Amino acid sequence: MTEQAEPTLQIGETTYVVSELSDEVREMLSLHQQAKEMAIHAKRQATIHDLSVENLAARIEQAVQDTEDNNDE
Repeated sequence: MTEQAEPTLQIGETTYVVSELSDEVREMLSLHQQAKEMAIHAKRQATIHDLSVENLAARIEQAVQDTEDNNDE
């Protein structure tokens, strides 16, 4: 069985073993990771919303054009 290296944190030129850091620092690291994941999720959601807005705008434009074409007939 292969041993896995302990998680580390590099700040500048110094590498720290996470398990040796204070509880406060480990909690901040956990919050930092959670915030990063939430930011990624928010960016994905924003992209989905942007695409939805663009799609709806195109559908509105097409519906208006179809109505104008029907009125011309």
